[in-house]
Amino acid sequence: MENMMKLIGLILGGLIAINTSAQEIEQCGQKAYLEYLEELQPGINAHIDETFFKALGESSLKTKNKQDTVHTIQVVFHVVYNSNAENLDDELIYSQLRILNECFNRTNPDTVNTRDVFVPLAADAGIQFLLATVDPDGNTTDGIVRESTDLNSFSNSQINLAYSDQVKFAEYGSVAWDTEKYLNIWVCDLSSNGFDALLGYAYPPTNAPNWTNSNSFSTSNRQGVVVHYKVVGEDNPQSLATGSKTLIHEVGHYLGLRHIWGDGGCGVDDFMDDTPRARRASNGCNKGVNTCAEPTGEQYPDMLENYMDYSTGECQNMFTHDQVAQMRANLTTFRSEIYTTQMPDPPTLELVDIETGIHPKPVINDMTVYLAEANDSNDLSFALSIVNMLGQQVYKVDLQNQPVQILSGFAGLKGAYIYIISENKNTIQSGKIIFGY
Repeated sequence: MENMMKLIGLILGGLIAINTSAQEIEQCGQKAYLEYLEELQPGINAHIDETFFKALGESSLKTKNKQDTVHTIQVVFHVVYNSNAENLDDELIYSQLRILNECFNRTNPDTVNTRDVFVPLAADAGIQFLLATVDPDGNTTDGIVRESTDLNSFSNSQINLAYSDQVKFAEYGSVAWDTEKYLNIWVCDLSSNGFDALLGYAYPPTNAPNWTNSNSFSTSNRQGVVVHYKVVGEDNPQSLATGSKTLIHEVGHYLGLRHIWGDGGCGVDDFMDDTPRARRASNGCNKGVNTCAEPTGEQYPDMLENYMDYSTGECQNMFTHDQVAQMRANLTTFRSEIYTTQMPDPPTLELVDIETGIHPKPVINDMTVYLAEANDSNDLSFALSIVNMLGQQVYKVDLQNQPVQILSGFAGLKGAYIYIISENKNTIQSGKIIFGY
């Protein structure tokens, strides 16, 4: 009997060892983090949902392609380390920031890998990230904070977000900079018992300061993104499957996006109209998969290219137009103090060289009209008309008799139209124009 018990013990020990070594990586702890937040602050998930749908309503203007504004966010990296391997070189941080900007502005070189069916859906977010140059106290900084910790890792079980969140506090980690002014990114060891179990998670927009039932937990000191040190930077020698695309995924959560499969089956949605439904998270980069066939209409494969999936980093290369609109709406509605906005000036032209026409193309809200024929000293009368593809006039305004003027209020128009510029009721210029894309 004693020998039998020893044998059983050995078998059980072997099974436990096999199970531990086979432990799967949880690429994103967002769902578990929301469950953890709900335990600490009952009702917060309902408020997160309320925030999400308010932003969804605000994003009804689908800002497509190149944005008319660029939102710039100051970033601070908190590198919290217990070993030299975790204390990442500056170069890895710099390269990660470059990749973050490339992916959010669709200048990443792997956009060529977006499948043809999804190319029309891929969008530039018009959001850029800069390392902070001044800290909250007004001191010069390089935007990288380094703090040593006594903890071997910030996870003592496969996913323990309460334990992981200690990285945001002084005793074991690094205190957040003013989260109304900076995007805080904590880089630390999120492994569990020596195994890579969690790659990252983020605090979604909650509008907590305006929440009637908010308490100290809901305040800003937890706002930001946490990522495993092995997935930060280009050519990180310790990199895992999603690699440097992990941070893009987590910043997407920080700006209010959900997983494209909705953390459920085909009946659960991420509420983005231009992301095909999916039954589950993708694993790897199998582009032939369609896990949710539509009952009618056009069929789309699972969008493995999307940063909000779990596909490998080499496969991810795009956000969609609706995702971009949702992130920008969250910025302007719930994170309105964290960014600055730059509006590009209209092209500088010598007045003698201007040609009658409009800028930009496409038009989001403002339009610059150029009139080569305009002259304050003459009595010419100019007008601009917008007609739809059925020839119906939807907009008309008299123009000033001057070479350059700016018109506003086109946010309500979407799609393709014809513009007509007339002089004394005679057409002098016309052409196709796209609004709201």
